[in-house]
Amino acid sequence: MEIKIKEKKPMPLFQKIFYIISFVFLIWAFIYLGTKDYSKDITDQEKMAQSFNMLSEDNVFKIVNATDARMVANGKKGIVLFGTKNDWVNYYAYLVNKIAKEVGITEIYYYDFVKNRSDNNGTYEDIVEKLKNYVTYNDKGVGEIYAPSLLVVSNDNVLMFDTSTNFVKGNMTPSKYWSKQREDAKIKELTEVFNEYLKD
Repeated sequence: MEIKIKEKKPMPLFQKIFYIISFVFLIWAFIYLGTKDYSKDITDQEKMAQSFNMLSEDNVFKIVNATDARMVANGKKGIVLFGTKNDWVNYYAYLVNKIAKEVGITEIYYYDFVKNRSDNNGTYEDIVEKLKNYVTYNDKGVGEIYAPSLLVVSNDNVLMFDTSTNFVKGNMTPSKYWSKQREDAKIKELTEVFNEYLKD
């Protein structure tokens, strides 16, 4: 008995085209999804709130580099909070933000200078030179900026360079240091300086 083998029918043209298009689409989707950046762009305010838990996400801070901070040190109108991630800066940034919002200041630069200081970054060194009458000098006579420090400049004048909590001694924590009396005094001082800043 003879067995007949069924001949395969050739694939219709439209089916071939469909498979080719599907294959190309899958390759494109694989490449697109593999190279897509899934990290959400977050604002400076959100970054600050993540670094400093006393700040809300609607704070006034704009994260800047040494070049932007130097422009203010050179006389450009602006406010710079020199900081780094620690509890003292956290509390101080909270006070600065609170008063800024109350008086109507919408932007304050935040510059984390610590890495630039340890690297002897030229732009950081230039900021120190410009602020030589205000910075703290160590035992070797070298001027340095410490955190937190607040620089307020208007009309080429330094209205404030506040370093009041740079060298608190002993086992003092920010929450102990910032008694109601100290906090009220700082709020009064910042309010006066910020209002003067807004006049110009």
